[in-house]
Amino acid sequence: MPPNAPVSPAMSARVIHGSLMLGVVLFWLVAGFLGGDMAQPVSQLPDRRVLYIALFLVSAVLFGAAVYTAGGFTPARSGTSQDDWWRANLGRAVIIWALIEAPALLGTVAYLLTRDFRALIAPFTGLLFFANYRPSKLAER
Repeated sequence: MPPNAPVSPAMSARVIHGSLMLGVVLFWLVAGFLGGDMAQPVSQLPDRRVLYIALFLVSAVLFGAAVYTAGGFTPARSGTSQDDWWRANLGRAVIIWALIEAPALLGTVAYLLTRDFRALIAPFTGLLFFANYRPSKLAER
């Protein structure tokens, strides 16, 4: 490949997906490093039902929107390359990954603010969705 050749859309998808996922993991690690020794046992945590309900609703809506959006990919036509498919679908994939990243980061922020490890359910779920919607899996749809 010549040095001035454009980056293929398939490679761009892998880089974008990896960057977003690494951002969530790094943010999660920083939250664990900053608040790990300050986390409290469940018995000492105050009741924060509003926080849990709000985080659950926001996460459910955004994860649901990602799942709904993932169903709208244009199928690969015979005779087209993977780069052609990614040219047509990269924008939709980035939207899906952004919908997954938002609740993952919100859950991590909630953990940083409250030191309540139960808020880390959203980032963990987001990482599972990231694994499910990785570029190689999306291109198979």
